[in-house]
Amino acid sequence: MTKIETPTLAVLISSITATIFVITLLITWKNVRENTKVTYSQLLRGFHEDLTNRLDKNSILKTTEDCHRYANDYLNTIDQIAFLAIQKKIPIGIANYLNRFFAYGLTVIDWYDHMIGEDFKRIAKNNWPNYFLYCEKNNIVVNPDDKLPKIMLDYNLLRDKESNGTSN
Repeated sequence: MTKIETPTLAVLISSITATIFVITLLITWKNVRENTKVTYSQLLRGFHEDLTNRLDKNSILKTTEDCHRYANDYLNTIDQIAFLAIQKKIPIGIANYLNRFFAYGLTVIDWYDHMIGEDFKRIAKNNWPNYFLYCEKNNIVVNPDDKLPKIMLDYNLLRDKESNGTSN
């Protein structure tokens, strides 16, 4: 039986250990990548559902307060998404996919500015700074095809009805 010299044995053990380490590293990297894909998919689905649910709530708008809450909730949600995108906590692709929702937010802000007044764009920039920064960086503009709920478009009429104490 041949005796393996100590330096040769050390090299052999080091090589085997390095190979096992590389294989473990590759398996871990593959698992992390798969988990990340699943997480991103769930995150995108969650954002999409949240925004879609907010848009679906427009059918239950009955009062001026409902309109304000709808607008504020929507802008809060997209500001949160913008924050995550700016901080690189979500992939750029997810934020880009949601750009149409960001454009709709500009429509909501224009409505607020015209219907509510009080220089709302200035107030909005303070309340939702991440949203405005994201829109600026990504050249998000109002989509003329986006339509607000009818009750929001008839806001002045609704406000007059409420101030006169009449209901629908």
